[in-house]
Amino acid sequence: MDKLQFDKVQVNKEELIEGLFQDPSLRNFFIENDLNSMVIEEYLSNLLSYKIEKDYCINCEGLNECKQDTIGLEPVIKYEDEKIKIYHKECSFTLHKNLQAQKDGLINAMYMPKMIFNATIEDYKTNTDPRKNIYKFLMTFLRLFPMGEKMKGLYIWGEYQKGKTYTLACLANELIKKGYSVVIAYYPDLVREFKSSISSGGLETLINKLKQVDILMLDDIGGEAKSAWIRDEVLGPILQHRLLDDKPTFFSSNVSRKELGTYMIDNSQKAEQMKSYRIVSRIISLTDEIKM
Repeated sequence: MDKLQFDKVQVNKEELIEGLFQDPSLRNFFIENDLNSMVIEEYLSNLLSYKIEKDYCINCEGLNECKQDTIGLEPVIKYEDEKIKIYHKECSFTLHKNLQAQKDGLINAMYMPKMIFNATIEDYKTNTDPRKNIYKFLMTFLRLFPMGEKMKGLYIWGEYQKGKTYTLACLANELIKKGYSVVIAYYPDLVREFKSSISSGGLETLINKLKQVDILMLDDIGGEAKSAWIRDEVLGPILQHRLLDDKPTFFSSNVSRKELGTYMIDNSQKAEQMKSYRIVSRIISLTDEIKM
């Protein structure tokens, strides 16, 4: 930090020092470190610069209005080795921005509406019995899973516009606060991504991502176009891996788990029925079912 120049301008140092003592935090700093006027005068230019920077921070309303030379840093004053030293640290606005960036890195919302990023457990409505039961499940999951408990996911089903997607989003946002990685994907569009990634060579990478993520949430399963290949060669291995690795997996759907099995049958052959119900059995092993 450059020292203020006093040699070309007549200043009253006593008035400047008195002005510093009017600042409660600086006054406490002087008292706590038992600093006499000689030490304060020696570092007067630094102290004045510190006060100017600190006052900028007091009145600041965000990074867009930051007046510091380095945006997002605030001054910190310390007395070390019998010297007054000024450091800089990230301000609360910068810390919040960095935390949000970290959260954005933990959650991967694939083909989902922006509203999911604003879903909070605090705003979750528990005005019906199904919602009360779901809320109880969510809170139990958030309490026990970080403690290392093996936890099943949830299969939420019911009519459109009942809050199934919002429910998953609430849980996703709470989990990333705890440092878990989450993929929440609109399943019909994800199926289209599976198909298009075959030609680009990215299918295996995408499958492995869904296998390994801490928490996987598939929204609106059963709403996709039927595909025996997706069911057997993509969804099946993903669910099997997550089942064996005890990785929580969540689903929302307009149909029950039993009805989902019927929906996934591509034809009436016995072998086809067995393949479909093999998927459903994995989903049953991975989840508890609640109708919303």
